[in-house]
Amino acid sequence: MADHPFLAGSRAVASVWRRPRRMASVTAVLIAEMLLLCATTDGGRLPAASRPIVRIGLTGALLAELAIGGSLTIERGGGVRLLAAAPDDPLLADVCAAVRGHLAGKRLGRVISALSPRIGGSRERIIDRLVSEGVLGRDRPSSRRPTRHPVIDVAARQQVVDEVRAAAGGGIPVRPEVAVVLALALPCRLARRVAPSRGTRSAARRRMKRAIADAPLAPDVARSVDQIVSAVAEIAAAMASAG
Repeated sequence: MADHPFLAGSRAVASVWRRPRRMASVTAVLIAEMLLLCATTDGGRLPAASRPIVRIGLTGALLAELAIGGSLTIERGGGVRLLAAAPDDPLLADVCAAVRGHLAGKRLGRVISALSPRIGGSRERIIDRLVSEGVLGRDRPSSRRPTRHPVIDVAARQQVVDEVRAAAGGGIPVRPEVAVVLALALPCRLARRVAPSRGTRSAARRRMKRAIADAPLAPDVARSVDQIVSAVAEIAAAMASAG
C-alpha cells in the first residue's frame, strides 16, 4: 500500500505512518511495532518459543523509545526517571503516565515486569495500533479458538523486515530505532527471523550484540538503552530457566 511511508519514502527516514483520518491519534511507527512485525508470521502467530518473551521485549522497546526521545533515562543505579513531558503519541503518553504514577524511581527490571498491565498490555496495545492501520487483521473464528492477527499489508510489513535484516547483514547505516530492534532480537529469540540465512547468522548475531554500541546515539542515551536491553535479557533468561 502506497499509503505507508515504509513504501513511499526512504527507509532511513520512514518514521510516521500515513494513517486513515479515523485514527488520527496514532502517529508514529514505534520500535515496538517494528519488533512485533519482525516476530509475527504471515498468519499472525508468534514462534512458540519466543511468545512470552516477546511481550517483555515490547515493553522494553517502549521504554527505549522514550529514552531515545529524551523523555526518560535509566540512572546508573538502575532506577527509572522521567526527564520531560510525555510525548504526543497516546501510547507513549500512557507509558509515561504509568511510570510517573506508579513506577518512577523503581529499578528497571521491576518497571519492565510491572508496566504492561498498567497500560492495557504492551502486545495488545501494539496490535491495536497495527490493526487500526490495516497492517494486521483481527480474526476470531470462534470463542474456543484464540484471536489471530494475520498480516494484511504484506508489503508494509516486509519493508520493516527488509530494513532490519539489511541492518543485521551489515554494511549500511543503521538508525537508532532499528538498532534497538536488532539488540532485542537476541533475548526475544528472534535471531532466526532477523537473520534467516544460516550461513550469515553468526555474523548477524555479533552485530545484534553490538547494535547499541554502534548506533548513532548520545552516550547517556546509549547507556540507558543498553540497560533496558540487558534488563529484558535478564528477565528472558529467568523465564527460560523457570521453564
